[in-house]
Amino acid sequence: MSILLITDTQLGMALKNVNSKQWSPKILKWSGEFEPSEKELNNLNKLHKVINDNNFEFIVHAGDIINEIDKPNDLENYKNFNNKTGLDVHHVPGNHDVGLDPNNLSKEGLHFYNKNFGKDFYNFSWNEFELIFLNSSKFMNYSNQELYFEQIEFIQNTLKNFSPGRRLIIFMHHPPFIDKKDILKMGSDRIHDKDISYWMFEEKIYTDFFNLFNNHNVEYIFTGHLHINLETKFNDTKIISTSAVGVPLGDDPSGYRIIDFENENLSYKFYEI
Repeated sequence: MSILLITDTQLGMALKNVNSKQWSPKILKWSGEFEPSEKELNNLNKLHKVINDNNFEFIVHAGDIINEIDKPNDLENYKNFNNKTGLDVHHVPGNHDVGLDPNNLSKEGLHFYNKNFGKDFYNFSWNEFELIFLNSSKFMNYSNQELYFEQIEFIQNTLKNFSPGRRLIIFMHHPPFIDKKDILKMGSDRIHDKDISYWMFEEKIYTDFFNLFNNHNVEYIFTGHLHINLETKFNDTKIISTSAVGVPLGDDPSGYRIIDFENENLSYKFYEI
C-alpha cells in the first residue's frame, strides 16, 4: 500500500529565476540541454512512468504547484499532467499557490487555489492512519485571524472524532518546526542563506499548533517548501521535508518520495527523477 508524494513542481520558477545572481548557476546546471521551462515539464512528465511502474493508491502534492498564480499557461500545464495521472491527487497549498506575493496569503489567492484545486484543509482515513491536510500559509501569515481560526477550529473538531491512540499523519507545505541541530548535520545553520526561522512557524504559533495534538498521536508530518530533503523532530513527531520535483535548491536532486505501509509499519524513501 503506497502513496506517491510530490512537492514543489513550481512551474515557472526556473524561467523567472534563471537570470538571478543567486540561482542562475544552479538552474543552468540543473536544466542542462533543456530550456528551463522545458526541464520543469520534463521532470513533471517523468512522473507518469513512475506512476505506471508502481501501484500507488493516490498521490499527495505538498504544495507550490506553480510559481505565480497569474500565469495561466503554467496552471494549464500542471492540469494536463494531473488529468493524465489516472489517480486521485490530493493537494495542499504552498505559499506560491495562495497569493501573488508568495510571502502574503491573500483572499484572492485562496480563491484561486480553491477554484482550481479544491479545499485547502480536509482529512480522510487511510489504513491505520487518519490523514490531515492543512494550509500551512495560514500559520505563516496568521495576521488574518478569520482564516487562522477557521483552520484551528477544523483541527479541533476533527480531533474530537479520533481516539487518543489513533495514528495521525499531517501533510502541509511548510515544516512547522525545524530543529537547528538537524541543519547543523548538513554543515550549515541556514537554508538558502536564510536563517531557519524564515522557513518554519514562529515559536508561539508552532507551540500552539502542537498543543492542539497533545492527546493525539501525530507520528509524521510530511512537507515540502525547502527544496531539499530534511528530517527533523518535534518531541515524538517526525517532520520530513522532500526535495522539489522542480528546481532543487540544495545538494539534493529533483525527486519524489514513496510512502509505504506494510505489516502495520510505515516507511518512506526519496527517489531521484
